[in-house]
Amino acid sequence: MMDFDVMPPRQGTRCEKWDGMSRTFGEAAVGDVIPLWVADMDFSCAPEILAAVRRAYDCGALGYRYLGDGFYAAIAGWMKKRHNLDVPTEWILPLPGVVAGISAAVAAFTDVGDGVIIQTPVYTPFHDVPRNMGRKLIENPLIETEENGILRYEIDFDHLAAVCADKSAKVLVLCSPHNPVGRLYTPDELARIARVCAENDVFLISDEIHSDIVLDGRKFTPILSAAPQRSRICQLGSPSKSFNTAGTHSAYMIIPDADERAKVQAFWHALHIPTESFISAEVITAAYNEAEYYVDELCPYVTENMHFLCSYLREHLPKVRLAQTEATYLLWADFSAYSTGKELMDTLVREARVAPDPGNWFGSTYGGYLRINVAAPRSIIEEAARRIVQCFG
Repeated sequence: MMDFDVMPPRQGTRCEKWDGMSRTFGEAAVGDVIPLWVADMDFSCAPEILAAVRRAYDCGALGYRYLGDGFYAAIAGWMKKRHNLDVPTEWILPLPGVVAGISAAVAAFTDVGDGVIIQTPVYTPFHDVPRNMGRKLIENPLIETEENGILRYEIDFDHLAAVCADKSAKVLVLCSPHNPVGRLYTPDELARIARVCAENDVFLISDEIHSDIVLDGRKFTPILSAAPQRSRICQLGSPSKSFNTAGTHSAYMIIPDADERAKVQAFWHALHIPTESFISAEVITAAYNEAEYYVDELCPYVTENMHFLCSYLREHLPKVRLAQTEATYLLWADFSAYSTGKELMDTLVREARVAPDPGNWFGSTYGGYLRINVAAPRSIIEEAARRIVQCFG
């Protein structure tokens, strides 16, 4: 059983979330500032994962390693027991990270100048990867509605159909569950997305890195469970969010079509980029084979953190608008009634002494929004909430 009320000693370890704040938010982001940004967790990993990593290093040599059959079997087993999805092991490709997998798929299935569709507001690399690769970024903005201060986001399917019909559009990068708005798409929504892509020959890339972190007992549906097709589609996963292992670069792509797998593999081979780390197999096999209990305990804890923070903000800052978070440990919040843009972030860092992600990282029109990470011991979230309210209340 995990004790999520205790934080491991992260400060002074070159931890990006804690020690790297000043590099992003300036000199004021030092000392007692509480980091609510970077999407990793202030929780210890499962003991089984730590033991597996120690065994890998205890051999005394840090030379090359291959993944072995257990790596692929562990992923296939997790997909079956956790999401009831049958995945033949030959469908699985190792990755050094999910974003790297998106880059590989974009490179494999588009050319310079082709269009890549994203659904804003969305995780920053979704914007960066196409632009950095010379592709045209095509936005299919989510529809935002509000009821009693609660934000709800839906896919604009009419607009999606229109942009997919654009001859330049070759790829849609889907974020499922959605980061940062926390939507857990229904099987019907996912099937409709897949159909629109298939009808327009748009390759569908589904980033499912947050798939295990669902709130209030909800259920996640993989794109390969909902989609009618088995070509022009792939899904990406990793234990990094579910088990707090992001620094180990352990991830994978599931891509059913053999020719399409070969195209992605050709990208890696051409650049001689290794697709696994020294401990990838140890992390994934230990997480998926031995530590399922960790996710079972994590989801209720994160749910309670999310409920606490939302209730506290609504009670003390009634003008704040909060997304209805169904999955992930990330709260999407509109603070524009209190402040926006650089002024909002300066106030939070310098006066409230908290550092969430600024909303304009996820879309240019979201300067008054914040992404707040609640994956930390309850005492930290309570103190951060108190500071925010004291600053704006």
